[in-house]
Amino acid sequence: MKFKTVEATWRDIDPKSFRGRTADVSDCTTLIEDSTVVTLNGQVLIVYISNLDEDLSVFQDVLDKVKMSKNFRSNGTVTTSNIFGYAPRNHVRNHPCRAVTLAASQPTEHDVVKKYASIAKKYYHMFNPSMAEKHQQMTDENVLSDYRINDTMFTSGIINHNNPLKYHFDAGNYSDVWSCMFAFKKDIEGGYLSCPEINMSFKCGNCSLTMFDGQSLIHGVTPIKKLKEDAVRYTVVYYSLKQMWNCVETKDEVSRLRELRSSIELKNKNKGKPPA
Repeated sequence: MKFKTVEATWRDIDPKSFRGRTADVSDCTTLIEDSTVVTLNGQVLIVYISNLDEDLSVFQDVLDKVKMSKNFRSNGTVTTSNIFGYAPRNHVRNHPCRAVTLAASQPTEHDVVKKYASIAKKYYHMFNPSMAEKHQQMTDENVLSDYRINDTMFTSGIINHNNPLKYHFDAGNYSDVWSCMFAFKKDIEGGYLSCPEINMSFKCGNCSLTMFDGQSLIHGVTPIKKLKEDAVRYTVVYYSLKQMWNCVETKDEVSRLRELRSSIELKNKNKGKPPA
């Protein structure tokens, strides 16, 4: 596997002028198509592997079987996706820390998607060992084994299906670590990962892997053009949610939620009652 190294030049753009708008190929003048290590001030910033050596056919095939749902983002974007791994506590919806719905509704597919986190971990350690070790240590020290994707540093992930995501920062992840994104394409033109702060976009070709810190680097996806009716672009992103640090064992999560619910019900019942 041959790599070239490219030193990026930081552009002092106003992120507010990009955030929430559609990415365009004209936003960046450099398109990275081959396997490349991007550095900034001598530090590794992004690694793009254009075509992995591993056989990813099982991974790619299972994505067609995963049932997707439409989601409405706060910026008005409609996306088609599904999440995997583990989700933090949600008091509004009365949800404890838990494995996501896909784990119960499609366990076979969920297990396959989780399995490939080990490949992401392998390349993460290969290209940025100090960050990977720090990331793993943060997970080992703060996240129970119940809420980790196998033996990796990742807690969660998302499968995107033909999503031209608008410019955004990833929210809720650990700070100063990477997310790892596999891409699969069939008869698609465009759908590049655009990073205007470094004036680079990445092809995200079939069976590629991109690793970067999406919390600190604004990014979006350029328009996706389908060349055939059954054309498809999937991305599978593995990341770690900091809210998972607050999770306790599954049985305690359920008890905790019941206690909270009882407390709220009692509080509502006593509302309006005159003091004794």
